[in-house]
Amino acid sequence: MNKILLLALAALCSVAACNRDKSNDSSSRSLSFSTVEPGSLINRGDSVSLQLSLPHGVSFDSVVYLLNDKPYITVKDSADVWLKTDSLGMGSQLITANVFRDGQSESASTNIVVVAAKMPEQYSFSVVNTFPHDAKAYTQGLEYHDGFLYESTGQRGKSTLRKVELKTGKVVQKIDLPAKYFGEGMTFVGDKIIQLTWEEGVGLVYDRNSFEKVGEFPYQASKEGWGLCFDGERLIKSDGTNRLYFLNKDTYREEGFIEVYNSKGPVDKLNELEYVDGKIYANVYYSDVIVVIDPHSGQVEAEINLIGLLPQKDVTEDTNVLNGIAYDRQGKRLYVTGKNWDKLFEIKLLGR
Repeated sequence: MNKILLLALAALCSVAACNRDKSNDSSSRSLSFSTVEPGSLINRGDSVSLQLSLPHGVSFDSVVYLLNDKPYITVKDSADVWLKTDSLGMGSQLITANVFRDGQSESASTNIVVVAAKMPEQYSFSVVNTFPHDAKAYTQGLEYHDGFLYESTGQRGKSTLRKVELKTGKVVQKIDLPAKYFGEGMTFVGDKIIQLTWEEGVGLVYDRNSFEKVGEFPYQASKEGWGLCFDGERLIKSDGTNRLYFLNKDTYREEGFIEVYNSKGPVDKLNELEYVDGKIYANVYYSDVIVVIDPHSGQVEAEINLIGLLPQKDVTEDTNVLNGIAYDRQGKRLYVTGKNWDKLFEIKLLGR
């Protein structure tokens, strides 16, 4: 009986020793970043120290660092690696370290969130001219071309595409969208007009002169249509988040995106868009603010405060939010209006 008990105890001790060996082996393989907490906010332009935490006495052959799954740098010693952020876009950036030793590899990952390095410049405005605007037009997209305004309006069963005389507000050409469509942003590409729909997942293509529909295209990752503009090479599309998507001007396929951040974090609800002298101007839904965005990084460089633009005496129960930006590139004139506003304004920006 005692012999059996001794054998059982020996077996237990053997299992425990084995478990300790496994535990020690697992500990020896533990790998993490010691200098970058996941989700750390980093000002664009700052450098980030990447240092790995390895068990004492563990050596390695090489470390391959990846940035967003693309090779960044390979090192063969334990010195700090510095990640430069001045060329990165806004938002989350995935950092991975692959450590190779004795023919085996082990990985660790973390992430940083790149935000704007400084507060946006602040602008107010002065009104240069005031023009009539159809108070029944639920403005979703606005463009200026050859002396006329082109406008996309929304609301299901009431959505339109229209050409409008600037000085009189008179609609000189118009088509009604099928009742199933809720019209959204629009822009020009050559001899075509591109118009978004909201939740229907489809963009509409028209002949610029006749307004005849000549095509349509499906959305991809961006499920909704909000705002649209054209930078001369790519279409830029908003979907109500802080992302702006780049679309091929011929195929309308998405070819990438940027995330829009200011110095505090993401800027959501980006709506109507206009491309103005190399920058993206965007209405922020449910606010009286237009943000000015660097199209390369997604950084908000300026904010235009338009509080009080529409006089209180002109506000009715149907008056909705600020929305609609059009730019006369030759005359350098900026026009803005809102949903169901009875006026459209030419404004001049004033620095603070």
